[in-house]
Amino acid sequence: MREGTARSHFPDWKLIPVALGLVHGAASAQAVVDLPLEDRPLSADFPEVYRIGDGMDDRELLSRVNSLGFDAGGNLYISDLSGRELEILVVDSGGELVTRFGRRGGGPGEFNRATEAFALADGRIVVADLGILAYHIFGPDRTYERRVRYPGVGEVVVLTPLRRPSGADPRLRKVDRWRGGLVLRITDVWKVQVDSLTREGSVEVVPGPREVLRVDLGGENAAEEMIALGTNPDREAPFLFGPLPGGAVAFSDSSDYAIRIAESGGVVIRTLRRRLPQRAWNDRTRGEYSRWVERNLREEASTSRRTAEFLNWAGGVDEVLAGFDATGLTGEIGLIEALETTWEGTIWVARIADDGFPVLDFIGELDSAFDDVHDRARPSRPVPIDVLTADGRYLGTLAEARMPAAFGPGGLAAYVEWNDLDVPTVVVRRLPEGIR
Repeated sequence: MREGTARSHFPDWKLIPVALGLVHGAASAQAVVDLPLEDRPLSADFPEVYRIGDGMDDRELLSRVNSLGFDAGGNLYISDLSGRELEILVVDSGGELVTRFGRRGGGPGEFNRATEAFALADGRIVVADLGILAYHIFGPDRTYERRVRYPGVGEVVVLTPLRRPSGADPRLRKVDRWRGGLVLRITDVWKVQVDSLTREGSVEVVPGPREVLRVDLGGENAAEEMIALGTNPDREAPFLFGPLPGGAVAFSDSSDYAIRIAESGGVVIRTLRRRLPQRAWNDRTRGEYSRWVERNLREEASTSRRTAEFLNWAGGVDEVLAGFDATGLTGEIGLIEALETTWEGTIWVARIADDGFPVLDFIGELDSAFDDVHDRARPSRPVPIDVLTADGRYLGTLAEARMPAAFGPGGLAAYVEWNDLDVPTVVVRRLPEGIR
């Protein structure tokens, strides 16, 4: 069962091993491309095009940037949250603010519990609203067009969560720039219960299959088609993905360096592999990790007002660290931290530094445990980023770079920067042709 479905729509869990076997059998016969072991250095000095929210114009001031996206004309769409109010800023290709719109309410085009907007290539805007289990669709001129219900949802209802997901959104959505819709990744699913008399309901998160789905927004109800099935459905490894031209998807769901290219139906046609050495979790690395977490948390508390406020609310740094336990970490330390794809279909793979550890987002965990916000646009840390093509060419590595919060046409890339008071600025840069 996925978000908003009835109990009868749960998948038959007994069939999942069979499906996995079929997919694995198909994948095993496909090409495996071994990428070079040595890094080929690339320059990460990208020229700035413009910035928004730096205080030069009061209309551009931002509260909390939660997502970014471009359309085919190079217009930038910024999802800005102030409390529970989602507002969407539209910035033209020259960096001028065109408009800002969106408000909370129950009328047409008003949001209940929406936290991010998705800009399609043709300029339409899709807003996912968990409060009513539906998508709001706006036209290129920002006028409200219609509402599309999530799959399996009849009447639109307002939900009160039994418990919210912590950490990553179990339904992480991205835009398919080539087919004009959304693709989403599922790691867990929503169990929805609706009272037949009051039409009020509740939702909780339960374990589910690890899939990437294509979302069709053409009808009154969204339709979803599976295009990738995780190869390790029971593992805790991050499940990262990005859409590609032609309806394919690139994904990584294991601790080693293996980027799989899948087509509709979950068939893996190619695996891009770098045989990089991995470190194991043991007493030494768990101790190093604990000290690494403490250093990073204390540094963030000293430089970020928002982090300091959260930590004080939770009892302080020492209290939070006292609840951190690395003893349960086993197996191999993961190699990949993030995966994104550009408008030209290039794959960017952010690696964990050779002597580093996976990010532990204390603040994000605390925040999303009590709210629906997931801070997808928070600045990423500088790490090595490999640039690949879907057919298996290795273009090089950006040695110390941040993953953009959004890629745009013509090499545009948007980043979010935060000052000491946690006020965000969006900075747009341009990538050189060789790595777009």
